[in-house]
Parts: sequence; C-alpha cells; structure tokens
Amino acid sequence: MKPAKLIDPIDEDIAELEAVHQHVVATDKRLARQVKADLLKLKAGHSAEKSAAHLLDKHHADSKTAIVLHDLRLEVDGDVAQIDHLRINRFGYVCLYETKSFNTGLKIDKDGTFWRWDKYQKQHVEIPSPLLQSKRHETTLGKVLNMINYNALEFVHFVLVDYKASLEKPKSKEFDLVCRPDRLEEAEKKKTDRLTTKDFIITTKAIGRLFSPEGVYSEEDLKKFGRKLARLHKPLKRDHWARYGLTRPEVVKPTPTPVRSDRADDAANPNDNGEELLSSHKVAKQFGMSTQEFLERAEAAGLVEKSDDVYVATDQGLQLGAENRVFRKKPYVAWSVSLINRLRPEKGKY
Repeated sequence: MKPAKLIDPIDEDIAELEAVHQHVVATDKRLARQVKADLLKLKAGHSAEKSAAHLLDKHHADSKTAIVLHDLRLEVDGDVAQIDHLRINRFGYVCLYETKSFNTGLKIDKDGTFWRWDKYQKQHVEIPSPLLQSKRHETTLGKVLNMINYNALEFVHFVLVDYKASLEKPKSKEFDLVCRPDRLEEAEKKKTDRLTTKDFIITTKAIGRLFSPEGVYSEEDLKKFGRKLARLHKPLKRDHWARYGLTRPEVVKPTPTPVRSDRADDAANPNDNGEELLSSHKVAKQFGMSTQEFLERAEAAGLVEKSDDVYVATDQGLQLGAENRVFRKKPYVAWSVSLINRLRPEKGKY
C-alpha cells in the first residue's frame, strides 16, 4: 500500500541556514561554525529519514493490512507529537519509528541509558533516550487516532540507527527494537512472535475484533485513516534567524528564486558552468509529450523522485546535471542541455 504521507522537503530550511551562515561567517566565526554544524545535522537527519522511509515503503509496498506515513507532526490540546515514521494496521497495532543519524556510533547501557560517540572529545556523550522520546508521543497520537475513529490496541516503538554507526546494546529483548534499517524486518518479526506468545491479552483483543460487529479495518478504511492523518499534519515553521538571536536582513530571501517558472516556455537560468537550464515543461514540449509523462519517465530512470506530489531531482540526477530549484515557494527540476541530449528520444527534435 502506498504511503499516505511522504517526507517534507527541507529546501527552505537549507536556504535559510546557508543565508545565515553567509551573513555571519566574516564577523562571528564561532557562530558560523555552529550554523554550519546545524546545517550538516539537518541534512544528515533528513537523509536518514528518507533512507528509512524508502525501506519501510519497500517493505510494506504490497501490504493491504497496514499503511505508512512519514514525517508527521500532530498538535492537539497544546501538545505536539513529532513522529518520523508511523504505521497503523487493520487490527489496531500502531508502530512508531524514530530515526537517528549518529554515524559515529551509538551505545546503550543495561539501564537503558543512550550514548553517542563524540569523535572530537574521544568519549561517549549521554543523549536523551530515543525510545522514551517516541513513547512520549503516545498520548498525543492516541488522542488524534481517537479523533479519526481509529481504535489503537497497542503502541510499538522502534529506533532505527544509521547504517554506518556502530551499535552496542545489551542482549535483552527490550532492545531488539533498536536496530539498523536492514534489520528492521527481523525486529518486526520478533515483536510479532512475542505478541502471539506473551502479550496474550492484546492478542486476544485483536483476534476478538474478527468476531466483533466492528471487525477489522479494511484496506479502504486504512487509506481513509491515512488521508485524515495527513490532513492533520502541522509542519513546523522555523525562524532560523531568531534561533541565533539575529534579525533577518531585508535583502535576504528565505528560498532561492529562479527567474523562470517551471511552466515558462523559455529556459531557466544558466547554471554555474554557464550551461543553459531548461524547465521540465520546456523539455517535455520539445520531446512531444506532456510534462507529467516526461517526469514519469525521468522517475523511472532514477533521475527524479516524487515527494508530497512534487518531483525533485535525486542524487543521481544532480550528479548528471539536473538542479532542484524553487519558484514562488514551489520546487521544480531544471535540466542541463547536456543531460537532456542524453535523454532525447530517437525521434523528435531538441
């Protein structure tokens, strides 16, 4: 089943942090280093979330019994739940996935204390427990699920650690749900196996729903729940200038703004190498196809991917000469002439 919500883009946040860094780099080296570190952390966290989202989507793509949402921020009664990934199934099981991008290493003590390795201090530094962070979202999420008439029987919490990170943890089953993304399927299976043997009351309730008037939720029910949750998403609006005690200069724009629209008939701005860039609409027109058809072909070739109904260039596309741009706060992909020449169909004139 397709995910009901994808990862929110961070183009505006990146543009703002880069503008802040440029603003202070000549006058406050210490603050500039902090901004640069925050920017790298933002990108690393976003990359980790996208990797986990890709794995979850792939793992549950053919499922008709569960639906997945990514990067979900919910507000109710003054409380906020920021959930990296959420999966709800037709029996009432709710799985929350917290992603961590500590690629230098993560360690867990027997008492549940979490530590990350600080390569500069050459020692472990205590961090807030991701499991407890996730569990604190239960109350808020539970209220929201009640609002949409989804009856949750149990909340299960997973922590996904960066592929590159070393992971030290006790052999206790309590920490089976802290794993790397490639071990997630195994961790989910262990949890399912334990539910059928130890969590008798919860399992009985789930089985009981098969024979109750309410029954289990259908595939269409899950899609409706997914759409409702997606509509309740409240994206966080960050003021990066105020965060560092700065006032935004009048001349600073929150996002890079190209001269041409994605639907303009003429070319976008040249890139840094002086090469002309073309909008997807312009390229599709020259190829004799619709913009949507062209983008779907580019997606099949791995050059773009769809995020919240907007196409963005993938790492592969960026390396080959595509660029992610924004016009009036709407992201679009611009294409270099050299890349388009490679993609040109055998028939048709460029």
